[in-house]
Amino acid sequence: MNTEPTEPGEPQLPQDRDHCGSCGTLLLGDYCHACGQRRIDARLTVRPFLADVARRVLRVDVAFALTFWRTLRGPGALVNDYLIGRRQGILDPLHYFVSSVFAQFVVASITRALAPLISRESAMSWLGSLGGIVAIKIGLILWAGMLWRLMFRSRIINLAEIYVFTTYAAATTGLLWALLPLLDLAVPFDLARSEASVATITLGIEVVYVTYAVHDWVPRPVWKVFFGVACVLLVGYSILAGVLGVDQAVSFAPLSALTR
Repeated sequence: MNTEPTEPGEPQLPQDRDHCGSCGTLLLGDYCHACGQRRIDARLTVRPFLADVARRVLRVDVAFALTFWRTLRGPGALVNDYLIGRRQGILDPLHYFVSSVFAQFVVASITRALAPLISRESAMSWLGSLGGIVAIKIGLILWAGMLWRLMFRSRIINLAEIYVFTTYAAATTGLLWALLPLLDLAVPFDLARSEASVATITLGIEVVYVTYAVHDWVPRPVWKVFFGVACVLLVGYSILAGVLGVDQAVSFAPLSALTR
């Protein structure tokens, strides 16, 4: 493929912009249908580079909002659509999770800036459940999914499909937690009356939402689903406490509020 003449050390751009720069296939859109390479029309500059980072890593856009809404309205349908390949307009589980962590960091930053200005220190009490190291949180998602698979074996749902569900559910749980400090800042009274109440509310949100999501995905009696979710959380946190110690174990959960 011909290239434009450049000085030594300068990047060479394809002169034929109608063909893929990687495999030479005729382009029919912005992406090559043969190898997936994106069309390159010009030399990379800072603005498109940062836009690409925001789109790929810190994706908070219409697709993110739609994915969040669908995890609230019908998480079971969302997971099933992803599993059968109907993925137009939604984020994949890992992309959605990373974007949700970014959104939680934004909320935490806003809370830390505004809480002292309006004398609402109670809003800071909710921040223990937000953000965190992404790699550790993903490890906890895999841990919870494995526990669910071991404790409630199913011939219909395999482990990979459970991981898809737990990743979506964990991301949405984190976003629901992120609403708490914002709500505390908005109302004229303290919502976080004690560390125990913070831990109870955040853990309660996790149990209630995951119970609802599992029931929506796998039609079972609500009481059975609630029992299963409670068992997975209890066993998971207990094993973590036994291996890591109580202080380290609760720092990975909503109960991190008790360690402050």
